[in-house]
Amino acid sequence: MRNIFLIALLFLACAASAQQVEPVRYEVDRWNKDQDCHFLSFGVNGGLIVSETERADKEKHRLWSFACVDSSLYENRCDLIPLPEKLKFFDSDSDEHYAAFLFVNDGNKKAADTLDYFVVSFNREENSYRTFWNKWPDKAVPLSIEVADGTMLLALNNKSGNGALYFYDLTSNACRTVTPASSSSFVLFQTEAFPKQHCFVVAAKEYENKHFMSTSFLVYSTTGVLQDSYRYENIPNAALGRMGFRFGESNDLVVIGTLERETGRKVNLQGVTEDFDKESVGVVWMRFVSSTPDSKVFLFKDMPEIEHALTASDRVRVREERLRNQKKDDPKKGEIAFQFLSPRITDFGDLTIFAVEAFMPYYHTETRMNYGYYGYYGGYPYTYTVFDGYDFFSEVLLAFDADGNLKWQQSVKFDNELTYDLFPHASEGVCFDELVVASPYHNNLRYTAFDAEGQVLMGQQNEKLAPIHGADYVEDEYFAQMAPWYGNRFLVYGSQIIQNGTQPKPRRTVYYLQKVQYD
Repeated sequence: MRNIFLIALLFLACAASAQQVEPVRYEVDRWNKDQDCHFLSFGVNGGLIVSETERADKEKHRLWSFACVDSSLYENRCDLIPLPEKLKFFDSDSDEHYAAFLFVNDGNKKAADTLDYFVVSFNREENSYRTFWNKWPDKAVPLSIEVADGTMLLALNNKSGNGALYFYDLTSNACRTVTPASSSSFVLFQTEAFPKQHCFVVAAKEYENKHFMSTSFLVYSTTGVLQDSYRYENIPNAALGRMGFRFGESNDLVVIGTLERETGRKVNLQGVTEDFDKESVGVVWMRFVSSTPDSKVFLFKDMPEIEHALTASDRVRVREERLRNQKKDDPKKGEIAFQFLSPRITDFGDLTIFAVEAFMPYYHTETRMNYGYYGYYGGYPYTYTVFDGYDFFSEVLLAFDADGNLKWQQSVKFDNELTYDLFPHASEGVCFDELVVASPYHNNLRYTAFDAEGQVLMGQQNEKLAPIHGADYVEDEYFAQMAPWYGNRFLVYGSQIIQNGTQPKPRRTVYYLQKVQYD
């Protein structure tokens, strides 16, 4: 059976010289808990580590470090670029020739309705940087940036609905602004770049009287020309939620998304893209050959293996509801629903894997006595709710063929601790003829593998990540994540507090990147 091998930082000693072999780990000292550190992958060509330093230039501009590393995490170039104060990293993306990094005002500016944004572009062939900045339109909220063919797409929403798309030529910084046409209010919801197809896909949710009615999918060329436009009408009492995009063999747009039950309550357009409160009851697969999509709906309650992804209490509840309603024709009874983070799509041979992480917010109640302002009155109890965090308890995997047939469904449990922030806890990657699903946790890597038929090839394995120094001890860890890098290599990254009494600095706080390999 194949295993995860951790490539350690080793030196081969010989009579002539010492040769460095595959450094596995890169660390950035963290000087502030709010310090920004990010990594943008260039695949087999390594990547770019962007971190905020504590230094400033004579104009009091904050210096940011842009460090290029190769596929062995060996730093081969580092540049310091001054950015205006109070800017925070927001998003990044790259293609084969350019990378772009978007920084936005952190909200402390007095004129909060006209936030500045700052873009740093990196020419990967010339190893050169360019910068430009501008003002947001009135009350605009950034969604994301995407890069393809040397063009950066910047998507902005207005707080009251509608939005605009900005196509920046990263060679000349020339900009073309496009406002999607719609007969109703809309919110730009998701964007994705497809360099092979030389286009961008934009999903916009459309509303009437603050009720979600449909989703439009807009395909733009890299020059900002609308090439195709598709529309998905909501089915009764349900709406399309988080989604992912693919292009089929005939260049048809394929969309796979979660199906969310609609409550009938009016929605607040402000911040709708960050709303993860709705529960999903199934998945929709659709392919746009013409204006009308070829779509299939798969409800979780109809999937025989889905109960393995539930918590123990939900599993008992669903079974009790099914027993009570065996003689009643009520499709909502016994329904299985999850709160999901944004999905990820992975190509696995002839299959498309749709993976979503299920989480559950936890609360507890506390009761205190109130004795009045002066304490003269008799005490009376009052109860309040305290948020404990999000529990990412399961990952659901759905495998679709080219025609949208659900071939198999699986789930993986990693038992993560509660976290106060929503961020990905797991990752999927194809290595040889196997699908590997992994999750980092407290300097350990948990992983399992599936074959093309959805069969588990190994029980959950656990490997400790190799430290830089043998005596390193991880005291605490934050935001540990994992992402496919290139081939059978993965990248684990996050923040750690490390103790080591043998070092001049016995306690260090770092942002780390760790390379792991599946063999």
